[in-house]
Amino acid sequence: MAQNGAVAAGHLEVGQLVVAGPPPRLSRILTLAAPMGLRHPRRPLRGRAVLLSELLAHCTGDGDGRLHVLHGLSGSGKTALALELVHELQARLGARFGQCAWWIDARQTALFEGGLRAVARRLGISEDLVKAEGVVDVLWHRLSQVQWPWLLVVDGVEDPALLDGPGQIAAGTGWVRPHSCTNGLVLITTCDGMPDPWGSGAVLHPVFPLPERDAARVLLDHAGPRAGTLSGAIRLARRLGGLPLALRMAGVYLAEVNEMPDAFREADMPAEFDAFVQALKGSAGVGLHPAQVIADTWQLALGLLERRGFRHARALLELLSAFADTPVPYSRVLKTSLLNRQPAFEGVDGATLWRTLRALAALSLIDFCPARDSGEVQAQPFQESLPCVRVHPLIRDLSRTSRHLALVATLLGQACRAREAGKPEEPDTWAVWSVLVPHGLALMEQEAALACMPGDVQVAATQAGEMAARYLQARGLSRQAGAVFEDVVQWRTRLLGPLHEETLTAQHNLAATLHDTGELARAEAMYRLVWQGHCAERGPDFPHGLTARHELGRVLNDMGRLHEAEQHLAEVLEAQQRLLGEEHGHTLSARHERARVLHGLGRWEEAGEEYRKVLQVRMRALGPGHMRTLTVRHNLACLAQDEGRLESALQRLRSVHDARAQILGPTHPQTLATAYRLGCTLRDLGDGLQAQQLLQRVYEELSSALGSGHAQVLRAQQALRSLDATLG
Repeated sequence: MAQNGAVAAGHLEVGQLVVAGPPPRLSRILTLAAPMGLRHPRRPLRGRAVLLSELLAHCTGDGDGRLHVLHGLSGSGKTALALELVHELQARLGARFGQCAWWIDARQTALFEGGLRAVARRLGISEDLVKAEGVVDVLWHRLSQVQWPWLLVVDGVEDPALLDGPGQIAAGTGWVRPHSCTNGLVLITTCDGMPDPWGSGAVLHPVFPLPERDAARVLLDHAGPRAGTLSGAIRLARRLGGLPLALRMAGVYLAEVNEMPDAFREADMPAEFDAFVQALKGSAGVGLHPAQVIADTWQLALGLLERRGFRHARALLELLSAFADTPVPYSRVLKTSLLNRQPAFEGVDGATLWRTLRALAALSLIDFCPARDSGEVQAQPFQESLPCVRVHPLIRDLSRTSRHLALVATLLGQACRAREAGKPEEPDTWAVWSVLVPHGLALMEQEAALACMPGDVQVAATQAGEMAARYLQARGLSRQAGAVFEDVVQWRTRLLGPLHEETLTAQHNLAATLHDTGELARAEAMYRLVWQGHCAERGPDFPHGLTARHELGRVLNDMGRLHEAEQHLAEVLEAQQRLLGEEHGHTLSARHERARVLHGLGRWEEAGEEYRKVLQVRMRALGPGHMRTLTVRHNLACLAQDEGRLESALQRLRSVHDARAQILGPTHPQTLATAYRLGCTLRDLGDGLQAQQLLQRVYEELSSALGSGHAQVLRAQQALRSLDATLG
């Protein structure tokens, strides 16, 4: 089915009988007619209007004489596009076009050469010249002189070398050549988009899988309305990677099931788009999976690359397929120093790796793409996209094995180190982390498969998972982060033991998410466990132990146990001053948290003095827009509000709110915390309507993120109720 250009707009089965080695008396019996029966007149070609219009222009006076090569994954609709071009030209030119449109099957050399000789006969070249060796020169000379529109389609070229004939296609001396007729077009369909074999006389047109909405329309065209809604079709189209052949097959199947009498329908036969997606996940979907229709072409493409010297192509495609089904930041994860340790990648260097990636992309086995297509959490708009590659979903299904899972864990563990990608808490690293995170999370879901692998591989997997969770927490997704940290804690406890430094680090991170989500009692217990564990193993001045005690003080503060919190934070501050000096970041954090306790105790003058000391250093070291600086500025504004300096508080809170919204987004918990204080200040200044609108948004967003019982949600709800009562 897929070999005849993988038409995705025709009947259920698309095939072409090719007889190898026909008897001599039949050697000249062939057709140059386009297989128009494969084009369905009531099912439009979706998503190709721009490319179709460009090709049409070459047949109507704007031709450039070069070879135009449609290349793409088998089943991407190259032949369907060529058929649509023939149809459009026939509609424009009528009967006079019938004698100047020629369609040649290039899958076998004998058929291809015979087709070109038949074209020569159609152009009036004498039979003696047609049979001669030099017919190709005469043919292209004649085509260059033709005054009327013409189109030559060479369909299904597997290897450009088959078109070399008397010379080389790249040199313009092959069976197919550039010409000088502005009304003529040579159109070639192939899976091979590597530029070198085609030469400078060719223009390469990639035929990509369809965008989601166009792909969904193809499903609806074939499946009919009973198969589901547009949104369901979009979900199935996404799973099939927008490949027209796969879309057509799935649509035809669903149409057939919906027309089938109930008595003949099996229980596991999906009849709707979403049911088809689910079926592909299980054993019932094996017979439905369209990946097999491109399996032969996939193998041919890899074989072609290997013959051209790309000996790592198959292994690299398998490796990329072992990552998550999302863009892979190749420059971040594909480290040759680690790849070289694997037999499959022995001898690979950076140049070889880059050439192999480009070769895989040229044959449409992978696509180069920007990072912003990945995941739900996006990088900031002012940040550049990270270059990535993505394996087409159906190619991924064919190439995915467990052979490289350990290597994926090792590569991701290395890429997710803070010294490689930066700390995920820093917004200027989010462009990188937004791409790495889906792969780290996918790795955590494969704990069972990784459990039998060496310990260092499993440790690398937990490293990737932990850093992914830290990013989620930094973006305000604390519940999701906590679930990952729970898994990391269990995994590391099993691997390393409960008191290992890395295990305690994972527990520390889990406690932070518990704090964020309002589970203060659990957070307190876990911080105590981490602090005491570090003290027992490494002494009271161990940095991570002091950090855990610092966080314990913060939790106690939020629990209302202010005097106990002050004691812990004062002792942490004294230790950090002694060990690190007055202006170290950890010292400043301890001073800031102690100031928050003093603030809560009503010792506002002392709190203000401490805040200002911290702010002075933060401004000098980090600048006014850094997240740590904004935290101090927020608390100084809150202090001004509590002291009754409402105009000053309003100005400060607006500045912090704008900065946090720009960096973190308007729904981040820190932005909403400032918005809450801003709403209360507006209320106290008498601007009840604006305060109500702001507090209502804060309440709704926090309820969605943290749940209705969280302390911050209840606080916003109470503020709204008191305001409603005031407004009447």
